[in-house]
Amino acid sequence: MFTSGHLLFIVLSVIITAMAVFVLSHKRPPVRSVFKVCFCLGMLSEVVKLFHDIKIVPVVEMAVEGAQLVYRQTGAFTPYLEAEHMPFELCSYQLIFMLMGILLKDERWKKWLYATMYTTCIIGGGMAIIFSSSTPGLTTVEEFVGSVEIWRTFLYHSMLIVLGIYIGLSGECGLRFRDVRIPVVTVVCLDFLTFYLNSMMSTPYYQGDVLMGVGNAVNYFSSYNNPLGIAMSTKGAWLVYLLIRYALGAALIILLQLWMLKKERKVVGTR
Repeated sequence: MFTSGHLLFIVLSVIITAMAVFVLSHKRPPVRSVFKVCFCLGMLSEVVKLFHDIKIVPVVEMAVEGAQLVYRQTGAFTPYLEAEHMPFELCSYQLIFMLMGILLKDERWKKWLYATMYTTCIIGGGMAIIFSSSTPGLTTVEEFVGSVEIWRTFLYHSMLIVLGIYIGLSGECGLRFRDVRIPVVTVVCLDFLTFYLNSMMSTPYYQGDVLMGVGNAVNYFSSYNNPLGIAMSTKGAWLVYLLIRYALGAALIILLQLWMLKKERKVVGTR
């Protein structure tokens, strides 16, 4: 993280985001049209991701030989996508939100959608660029520039930031500071969903009826493993980590919503 290649792509993301926001703020297209373009680009990104990450693996059968568990190849092969690449991260959910933004007619649901996407696109996209999980193993600028996954990741998340900023800029969305409760509640609900998904997608190992541990542990939303260096060997430590996450998330959402408060006061001041 924060190698020369990573820093280069952070700078490129800032430049691309600034240019796109500049164009949109001057052209002022309808939000629904922006959703359509972003949805198409997002689906293209997901297709590229699928074919980049999917593997052709042998079909095997488990057997016990000499008191050891072995895997015998059957001679057949199948495409397989590992659980960590499934589209269950917040940034992947934005594709569903974009589609809803295109199809929804009810103004109340659209208000929920705009309020949720405004903050989560900016915060989620920004964190994905700064703390990119695609960068481990890559160090040089040449490795970064030559990686399809790096380009896909940084372009996709830059697009999310642009979309979030445009939602905030657009008077069409009609966001207010009081809407801060919507993204907070939505993110907490989605976070709770990942507790189930993380367990479902991990592989448990039992000795008799006793759970010994898990293998292939996944970490959607960074619900379990964390970048804060907290050793979560007990449930208490995990709960402390969750409280820290929720506090930081709420603080960032409120910080972004303060822009809405400033806009409201400016409108009142011009009357």
